[in-house]
Amino acid sequence: MNAQRKGGNLNMQMVVVNDQRFAVEERNGNISFNLSQMARPYGRSKKPSNWLRSEEASSYINALTKVQNLRLGSLIEVRHGGRKGEAGTWTTDARIAVRFAQWLDMDFAIAVDDLVYKLLTKQATVVEPFMGVSPVVDGHKAWYCYLDVLKAIGYSTTSGSVAQRKRRYPNHFKKFFGRNFIDLDFCTFLKASREVKQLQLDLFNNEKTLSKGVYPPDFINDAYETIKKLEELS
Repeated sequence: MNAQRKGGNLNMQMVVVNDQRFAVEERNGNISFNLSQMARPYGRSKKPSNWLRSEEASSYINALTKVQNLRLGSLIEVRHGGRKGEAGTWTTDARIAVRFAQWLDMDFAIAVDDLVYKLLTKQATVVEPFMGVSPVVDGHKAWYCYLDVLKAIGYSTTSGSVAQRKRRYPNHFKKFFGRNFIDLDFCTFLKASREVKQLQLDLFNNEKTLSKGVYPPDFINDAYETIKKLEELS
């Protein structure tokens, strides 16, 4: 049941359900769930392998393979290494994730039911990374690791402005797992700010930058308008 994952449009992110985090992945319109991460808070006795060996799980999954005309390996896969959050036992079927959650804990299962329903009915979606930084989704909102976003954009992660931004724009920050995360609006704000500062530097160093076609003619006006609009969000 080792994963064969060649091709396809992959989009993985962490979700937070009842203060527990686990990875979900959208692949060509299908949602997969990391069972190993779902089980982590419940100890070794709740490992996916223990549930998969149970009569309840075996009967259900065997019936599902027959009804759907699928191979077991297409429903359960074990991944080794790869991206952060990827290693572990995964299911490619939301119904299996729901039953596994019920085996773990009923309160957790109800929250997973709600997540699955929203994903399948498009009330919630697997969110695209921002400049390569994968989000954590809490409720309906995506949050991105602040320091990872700064690195991706090209900002310093050690200057005094790192903490100053949090004090100035507290509504765009949230704490997860002991780390600062920011929302997509603030990610866009930081990226636009960086682009404007770089443009100002280029213009200062070379007044002919625009005439050489390095930037589109309306870039500077568009960039300043973006900054103005995003600052109004704070």
